[in-house]
Amino acid sequence: MGIERDFLKPHQISIDQIGLNSLGEIAEFRKEIALAAVVFDLKKVKLFRVDGLTLYDHTTPDNEGLLYASRYQPGFIAAAYGEIHSEIEVEKDGRRFMEAYLPIQQPDTDKVIAILEIYEDVSRFDRQVQAALQQAIALPTLVFLCFNFVLFMIVARADRIIADHTHLLVSIRWNMEKYLSQSAVTAIYQAVSESKELFRGERQPLVIFFSDIRGFTAYSESTEPEQVVEILNEIFEIQADIIHQQGGVIDKFVGDEIMAIFTAGQEANAVRAAINILKAIDQNPNVNQSVGIGIHSGEAVVGSLGTKTRRDYTAIGDTINTGARLCAACPSDNLFISDTVFKNLPLNLQAKFSSHDALKLKGKAELFSVHLLKG
Repeated sequence: MGIERDFLKPHQISIDQIGLNSLGEIAEFRKEIALAAVVFDLKKVKLFRVDGLTLYDHTTPDNEGLLYASRYQPGFIAAAYGEIHSEIEVEKDGRRFMEAYLPIQQPDTDKVIAILEIYEDVSRFDRQVQAALQQAIALPTLVFLCFNFVLFMIVARADRIIADHTHLLVSIRWNMEKYLSQSAVTAIYQAVSESKELFRGERQPLVIFFSDIRGFTAYSESTEPEQVVEILNEIFEIQADIIHQQGGVIDKFVGDEIMAIFTAGQEANAVRAAINILKAIDQNPNVNQSVGIGIHSGEAVVGSLGTKTRRDYTAIGDTINTGARLCAACPSDNLFISDTVFKNLPLNLQAKFSSHDALKLKGKAELFSVHLLKG
């Protein structure tokens, strides 16, 4: 029969081909499609006859009565054979749409009498899922952030404590090195780090260096104490810098005397230090004093000496005593070295010395051979 329906009227299409047999059914059908489009937020709804003729177009009514241009696409063909087909398309603005072809079948025969195409924005599902996830993870995330903040504060505080303690230890060591000999500081650290016995004495070969400021006792008696300390520190500073440059360590300051130690085989370094010290003091306009220096080498006992409450890490023995007596016997502004030191010097340094009359040193039964720096 002919159908007097607004969207079919121009083409006089028979509705019995899709199973709608009255105007009421047609109106109801159109109403249901319009409602579905609103409820499910469908962007496009189209109804086709199996042969591809457009019976209804939700967005473009002018296409009704025309053959569907995509009727040979896989989705349309699959629906014509009773299968549901869908695929996702992405628009230029990034929105995702699902295009679905749904077969409409007669209930009694399952014959496909029409094909419904819907075009749905599925990006809204992504937004809904995202909103649901945000709500679901909001509390755990807040707890996680709070935990991390607390952890950060704990770590930051620990870092500050470690930094403060490290700075304190460095300061303690720096101050300890000012008031203890370098050899004592090194021994303490080795004893702690290597679990060694700190107070055990060891016999070691070494080079001993003594320097004494000549006439300083008389100078100090006639000079203000503040000035005495100032000039004494200046002379000590000159000598200590040069000794350190040559690889020696200051063992102690005793009054106006310096005791320094060089390791075995460093006779040349000790002699160079002495020569440079004599030159530096002589060229310093602020210093009117001079020094005498004695250098000897041999074995000595190295260890911690003293009481339970006060100890000094130093070297003792005949080698040390001999070095001190060489220094005491040395002329002002000059250098005495023992024969053992002289024999271990390179030729260019040996050439700087001349043989001196053997000395009668305290505690020595025989005369002691020495060499004096040439003027």
